[in-house]
Amino acid sequence: MGACELCGKEGVATRRAKVSQSILECCSGCVSSMGLVVEQRPTKVSSNNEQKSLVTGRGVSGMDIMTKDAVELAGDFHSRIREGRKIKGISQEDLARIMSVKKGVIQKAENGNRPTDSILEKFEKALGISLFVEAISRSETMVANESSSQMTISDAKKDVVNKTRKRPERKKRRRFGVSRSGSRSRR
Repeated sequence: MGACELCGKEGVATRRAKVSQSILECCSGCVSSMGLVVEQRPTKVSSNNEQKSLVTGRGVSGMDIMTKDAVELAGDFHSRIREGRKIKGISQEDLARIMSVKKGVIQKAENGNRPTDSILEKFEKALGISLFVEAISRSETMVANESSSQMTISDAKKDVVNKTRKRPERKKRRRFGVSRSGSRSRR
């Protein structure tokens, strides 16, 4: 779960969408209301042979705090799970049996609800897929436009609004119950 970079809604599943000349993480509400083009990335099916760092200290044991932000959950994790399951040719019930979880957990994950980290590891192991991607440093993300000044989210929204079809102005019509000469005065 992440935050939409257009509307700011937090705790929602986001997808990478093209806004003006930029790629932003957007919620499904912004994608549908603004008619944004979602960036499609092919699902990689690979074995997970990565070694995890186990460092113990005064803080949380077993977690290296320096590598904590090295990877993050992919925004399209739910479609990666669904595609991985379909490539393997197994049903949701069979996957639930393999992972020793309930079928509802599989359904929720495929619908975009973020499962726990232990469940995500089970998905990776059972399907042979990678659900985590390299983290993008938030401090180094820059959105640019054609001019030399930096672009803001507001500028990106204005670009989208300007490109959308504007409705023609409606012709003024006579309203029912209103006389042409205006209101009557009582004398």
